[in-house]
Amino acid sequence: MPVSDSNPQQHPGTGLSPAQPVRLLLACMPKSGSTYLSALIAHLPGMRKAILVPGFDRREQELSEKRLEEETYKEGLMRYLWRTGQLSDPQRPIGYVSQMHLRNSLPTRTLIERHELRVVVQIRDIFDIMVSIRDHLLNESLVSSAAYATEEMKDWPEDRLFGFIADMVMPWYFNFYLGWLDYPDRLTVSYEALLKDRAGTLRAVADYAGIPTSDAEIAAAIEKTEAARTRKNAAIAGRGTAVPETVKQRIRDFAAYYPGVDFSPIGL
Repeated sequence: MPVSDSNPQQHPGTGLSPAQPVRLLLACMPKSGSTYLSALIAHLPGMRKAILVPGFDRREQELSEKRLEEETYKEGLMRYLWRTGQLSDPQRPIGYVSQMHLRNSLPTRTLIERHELRVVVQIRDIFDIMVSIRDHLLNESLVSSAAYATEEMKDWPEDRLFGFIADMVMPWYFNFYLGWLDYPDRLTVSYEALLKDRAGTLRAVADYAGIPTSDAEIAAAIEKTEAARTRKNAAIAGRGTAVPETVKQRIRDFAAYYPGVDFSPIGL
């Protein structure tokens, strides 16, 4: 698993809130297991979910300074209530995690630095993602910020639908992957690593972000997340075998434009 170039302060699982609040941005590829990972993080003691965008639908998920300021006010209020004994220890405010399908840009980096966000980038095998996108278009929703899909596409032959995903959706993923490579102060985690070792992945995230937690609390967060899961996506690595070889070659041709980039973390 790639790790950050930073050297974050480590906190033991003492039940004490760190001096600085944890503001964790989970910048993720769609269909990379980010809903599950963000739930795991939010179930750690003192952590919660936050929404840092003004809306969704077909809109690009970009950081909103207004939302960031609201979360700063909220965390200040929660810490005051905790210090004055109006919140019990299990509710101690540590910080938040916000899951976003967010690409790297100068305005984004400016807000990250201004609001002291820690960045975890979540990726997945690109061909496995394509199969999950196909399933999402057919069974859940046609709405996406990456490409405009229409109802008639549900009746297309599978090879044509995969061709649409390759040509119209996958460029967003290349932009995402390449953009975050230019941001060194990050932790990169993969869907595959999360499936293989949930506790280890959650520990890596907690240590990077400075979330004080014990092994027992990590195990409890996993148990709570599993108990609360309502969205049962196919948690399987290797689904990309369903993508036609001709379509896979189109994706490889995209990667060939960047001969100096290592795309192996996303299966290329």
